[in-house]
Amino acid sequence: MKYTTEFDEVNKICIIKVKGKLHRPEDSLALQKFVRDYHNEKGYTQFLIDMRKAEIISEDTDTFLIGAVPIDTDKKMKSTPHKVALVYSSTNADEIFLENVAVHKGYNIKVFTKIDKAIEWFKKNNKI
Repeated sequence: MKYTTEFDEVNKICIIKVKGKLHRPEDSLALQKFVRDYHNEKGYTQFLIDMRKAEIISEDTDTFLIGAVPIDTDKKMKSTPHKVALVYSSTNADEIFLENVAVHKGYNIKVFTKIDKAIEWFKKNNKI
């Protein structure tokens, strides 16, 4: 997996563009660590992870593990309101399940197939 970052200063969104092979759950955990570290360094609370150019490699059981956030991340991320949008070229049951698991664990995360819809979601009821 490789990724680059961009910053939408107007909307205060850190955009992470992922490409190549993304292996779940290890690369997903690496992205979660980036989000945590970037929040700690820069204070951003909105993250758009663009997976449209990534090749997702996972098994059914791995999707559930993605919602299992490391304990040190868990406490910090839940104590500060965060929004994370995951944008895929198309979605399947794994992505929807991932969103449901994370939301039920208390995270503000949503899956999209269009960047503009994700940006709208960040703007809607934005209290961050």
